[in-house]
Amino acid sequence: MRNTGMLLLVLLMFGNPLQAAQVTHGPMAGHATDQSVSIWVRADETCAYSVQLQAAHGGTKLTSKTVTLNGENNFCGMAHIKGLLPSTTYSYKIFLDGAEQATPVAQKVTTYPSEGKPGIIRFAFGHGVNGKDPQPIWDAIAAKQPMFFLIMGDNIYSNSTEPAKQRSMYLQMRADPRFRSFGAQVPMYAVYDDHDFGANNSDRTQPGKERSLRTFFEMWANPPAQTIEQPGIWTRFVAGQCEFWLLDGRYHRSPNKNPDGPNKTMLGMEQRAWFMNSLAKSKALFKFPVSGSSWHCGGKEAWNHQFLYEYDTILSHVREHRISGLILLGGDQHTCKVSIRPRESWGGYDLHEWMAGRLVNPNRDYEAQPWSRGFGLVTVNTEIDPPTTTLEFFNDKGQTHAGTKVLYTGPGALRAMWDSPAGAFGKPPRSFDGELRPLTAAEIWGKLPTTTGYTIPWTELQWPKDGWEDRRW
Repeated sequence: MRNTGMLLLVLLMFGNPLQAAQVTHGPMAGHATDQSVSIWVRADETCAYSVQLQAAHGGTKLTSKTVTLNGENNFCGMAHIKGLLPSTTYSYKIFLDGAEQATPVAQKVTTYPSEGKPGIIRFAFGHGVNGKDPQPIWDAIAAKQPMFFLIMGDNIYSNSTEPAKQRSMYLQMRADPRFRSFGAQVPMYAVYDDHDFGANNSDRTQPGKERSLRTFFEMWANPPAQTIEQPGIWTRFVAGQCEFWLLDGRYHRSPNKNPDGPNKTMLGMEQRAWFMNSLAKSKALFKFPVSGSSWHCGGKEAWNHQFLYEYDTILSHVREHRISGLILLGGDQHTCKVSIRPRESWGGYDLHEWMAGRLVNPNRDYEAQPWSRGFGLVTVNTEIDPPTTTLEFFNDKGQTHAGTKVLYTGPGALRAMWDSPAGAFGKPPRSFDGELRPLTAAEIWGKLPTTTGYTIPWTELQWPKDGWEDRRW
């Protein structure tokens, strides 16, 4: 009895160690900078969560502020640690209620090169995690040593706004040992598309969309959303001399069937104004807008198919402000694609869109259909003159992946120049020499490989200086 009474006293004073909070999913690295990093975890009960970092070579230990994990946030949360050094690898420890947590993965993360300074930025991107299959692709991506990863929509296929269903699928994805190992070391950024927002081809009329928004914020550790009055996930971040815009193409999206014009939007008015203004103010050499829907790589939900006026409005703004270094990243089409809008068609430079394939696609014969699983890898080097950016495609085994070149005038790609609606330009974007296929595009396509890998010098993404574009405007 005496021992039992003593045990009860200890439990009342210090809690039952057998019932202490435990990490169920994660850790997963989220938004990072040259001086900070965020770490996401999920626990099994209400607890106080914090992270402690120390540089791999030693030095001062830094501890985050405490974050409360509870049932209202599905026991999920992220801790943010500041005061770090650029381009430095840190090991980290997870604490719940002050107790260090053991996890089955290596816990280390590397900060970005100094913002605005020359450096090498390597990132990977892809979309579509469908089904209960294993996810070997994360090992292949890790072998390429990206600095961070962009997961660009259809990250689950819930086709529902029900939190229980979405959470279950997200946690199933996070439980995969390959994802868990990758996510613990490589910062993850996300946007959603239709299947992880609501029903197929869902838009602003989707019932329960506010639930999907809340679940997204539970499960991802993006930079804070840049909303003021309208809800949404849109935000931005900088790595070295690159800037990225994570766009919300669903919450305020007009129905696809609506007639095109000034009132039809994929972004909503607040987000579109924010996006265009921040593009114009950006000091980055390379600028990467990230969209869950294709820009001009094709598909019935693409910007240039269903939202022509808004698409032209954005490009008109880019032209007006002579914004250089723009490369579009698009999702949704489940294949690795490249499409280039020729400079004569909009008065700028040759505008690239890069799209990577599905990350996980079950019930496929991967030998017969090698395009069904793949990712993109981009390496930006601003340490050389001129700075360059290189695109490569790989499959889930890390082997060179066959990418599709989508011609500007090809079916399902960019709309033809001769029958394009005027949009915000005020006149059809027609080649000034009247040719169906502008000469610059022919030259570029002649150089593109049939599989993967090409480099664009920054000089090819600058605004024309000879004034030739004024001849057609």
